Amino acid sequence: MERIARFFENDRYAKENGIRIVEIRPGYARTEMTVEPRHLNAVGILQGGALFTLADLAFAAASNSHGVVAVACQADVTWFKAVESGKLTATAEEIARTRRLSTCVVRITGQHDELVALFKGVAYIKGSPLELGNAGGAGSGR
Repeated sequence: MERIARFFENDRYAKENGIRIVEIRPGYARTEMTVEPRHLNAVGILQGGALFTLADLAFAAASNSHGVVAVACQADVTWFKAVESGKLTATAEEIARTRRLSTCVVRITGQHDELVALFKGVAYIKGSPLELGNAGGAGSGR
């Protein structure tokens, strides 16, 4: 699992926005970020894309945690609470996996474990192994 986590360090967009994987195991991943001024929109709350990226990285890690390339083919998010600051955690759980599809639900919570948003993603399982030899080096991300 450590090699898969290192593979996702190649996700430059998430990395540049302060998002990191804190836990990964088969069918499960958890990511975190601390909300900073750069993450806020014009009304002073978390920009939706920042939250989506946090959840998307957890989804990607969970759906690829089996060591086989899986790429998103559908995703949606529902926001419940505006956030201005603090730590956010996205916890992804794979709720169904077939030969070709991985479906994950991601719960995004605030620093007091309050539910901020729900994300659902479906990934197409390509069948080829992740190129873990590149873990930690330059790579293609997800």
